[in-house]
Amino acid sequence: MLTQAGRGFGAAYGMFPGARRTGGVSMSAPDTPGAGRVMTVTGPVAPDALGHTVTSVHVVSDLPAGENGGDVDETPVGLGLLGALSLGAANRDNARLTEEGAAAELADFAALGGGTVVDVTGAGRGRDPRALARLARATGVHVVMGASGGVAEEIVREVVDGVDGVRAGVIGRIGMLDPDRAAHRAVAATVGEAARETGAPVLLDRAATYEATHRVLDLLDGVDPARVAVGACDAFATDHEALASLAERGVSVQFDRLGRLTNVYTEVDDQDVAAAVLALAERGHAERVLLSPGVSRKIDLKGFGGGGYGFVVQQFVPFLRFQGADDALVHALTEANPARWLTITEERR
Repeated sequence: MLTQAGRGFGAAYGMFPGARRTGGVSMSAPDTPGAGRVMTVTGPVAPDALGHTVTSVHVVSDLPAGENGGDVDETPVGLGLLGALSLGAANRDNARLTEEGAAAELADFAALGGGTVVDVTGAGRGRDPRALARLARATGVHVVMGASGGVAEEIVREVVDGVDGVRAGVIGRIGMLDPDRAAHRAVAATVGEAARETGAPVLLDRAATYEATHRVLDLLDGVDPARVAVGACDAFATDHEALASLAERGVSVQFDRLGRLTNVYTEVDDQDVAAAVLALAERGHAERVLLSPGVSRKIDLKGFGGGGYGFVVQQFVPFLRFQGADDALVHALTEANPARWLTITEERR
């Protein structure tokens, strides 16, 4: 049934004109994560301590000097640039997420009930492990850091030994791979080797098509599908069959562009994603869905007009409830699923 809370939210605030309303969506209580720990930047924690978790954001980042030229490249972010930036205009300040700014944004996330963020900033984009650890201690928000590297040994080292004393808790985020390119197949093989050696979860982007995505996943030989999340699945949100095919092989389907400003090029919006989430739940795949706001630029932060790290809990979850999601489904999407995916059950090195 559509919950009374959902009815009240929609009626009281009128926030969703034209919302595509569905019937009630429920699920049985999900399995709890198995024995093991989640590796955060301040050390291992119990899976049930994570709370509301968003699984793919940037916390502290920057562009290397000289990268991304253009007319607006060095202009500070302001209201006059929002239109161009929402269309993808290159801008150095938009890519610069500072530790000071992150402290305020994470504090807001915590105040909304947020517990954990997975930071997928790569080494080439200004990843700062020590800053992540300081932010986690200052705000009380758990931070899981992504590992990056060109060879398996580098990835394994970041997971096992850490960077500047800070250990990674997930492998990735790995960008879009083309299974027809030898170099990309080699990347997949590297990721698979590191995952098998460490037992760490893997986050990689979907390929250009869902068929190609399956071919990339086939390259992760010997990796438990339950340890793998496929990111950027928002692009498949209107193809419920494609999403179901991924969930059926045991990987997690991640929607991670929630809360992004829409523009004339937007093909899939947050309502499409909500419909996809509910469709997957109705097919029995609720335990294979991960959610995250698309925070990777300054304009995605609350302080600059975006939804911030708390977009899922503050806006998307209430919308799902309005569409019929119950407490068990919300718990699975925001707590149980990410905890299960992030849990490392066996230290293999």
